[in-house]
Amino acid sequence: MIWSGTCPDGGSMARLSLTLFGGFQARLEPATPVSIPTRKGQALLAYLALPLGQAHPRDQLAALLWGDLRAEPARNNVRQTLFVLRKGLAAANPVALRLDDETVALEVDVPVFERRVAEGTPDAFAEAGALYRGDLLAGLALNEAPFEEWLLGERERLRELALEALAKLLAHQRRAAPSAAAIQTAVRLLTLDPLQEATHRTLMQLYAGMGRRAAALRQYQVCSDVLERELGVEPETETKGLYQDILRRRGAPRARAESLAPGARPERLARPTAVRLSAAASETPLIGREREKASLGAALEEAWGGRSRVVALLGQAGIGKSRLIAQLAQDAVERGG
Repeated sequence: MIWSGTCPDGGSMARLSLTLFGGFQARLEPATPVSIPTRKGQALLAYLALPLGQAHPRDQLAALLWGDLRAEPARNNVRQTLFVLRKGLAAANPVALRLDDETVALEVDVPVFERRVAEGTPDAFAEAGALYRGDLLAGLALNEAPFEEWLLGERERLRELALEALAKLLAHQRRAAPSAAAIQTAVRLLTLDPLQEATHRTLMQLYAGMGRRAAALRQYQVCSDVLERELGVEPETETKGLYQDILRRRGAPRARAESLAPGARPERLARPTAVRLSAAASETPLIGREREKASLGAALEEAWGGRSRVVALLGQAGIGKSRLIAQLAQDAVERGG
């Protein structure tokens, strides 16, 4: 039997720390790296550590990591890998990972992460989010079906816990005024699951609440792109409505003036031209073109802030370039441009 767990001895120890989120890293505290040279050695140590305190028969480990071999060669490989682990962990004394009669004091990030999520406080959620650096054992791939099945299941379970913790942390942060911390949490959530359209809306609202309207408009474009690419759908009506609301908001004149050179004024469409284009926009509805509208809306927002740029619309005749420009002009007129 091979055990992992807490050391019953209360004496001094060199504690072994395992970081399993985002890859595999082993070190003796405070900062001495431990070399586990083989992928199966890393996989075996990680498996023994999750969860701590559980006994594992050697035959089970042999089937997990050397399932394509006969029983005796597989057991020999377990024995050789354990020898490598003993050698690498020799400096840890005493231990909580008991390889037969030997032990190693073990600290693992995954159980700490799970405890923080279970605590359910905002501070605990923040710490859990910091601990979750990426998928469990990211980059560790073995051509062993039993181990891969276990690893994929654990990755999905822990990822869902991370999403739950970050979502609850974001809900707590949103109850206060919009903040950089809330924006960072929303970005983390979308990094883990970019298809959470409600989180895209939350991030747009946070950007807009902090006066970062161009960033809010760009976020809509990011949302639109990922939904079209991954699911082949457009944003929900609620998301489109939020985008239009942010697009039509007037920025503070003083803030725009301060971003310009002294005495300068932002250039706008000539009034007759704007009116003609706006009238053309009202004659026929514009269907689709969500990405293009979002991109042009972001450029218009930057222009309102005093950062001029040139945007070229390219494409074959008859695909709707003039109609798209007319819609942009209508948006500008509605904002007083």
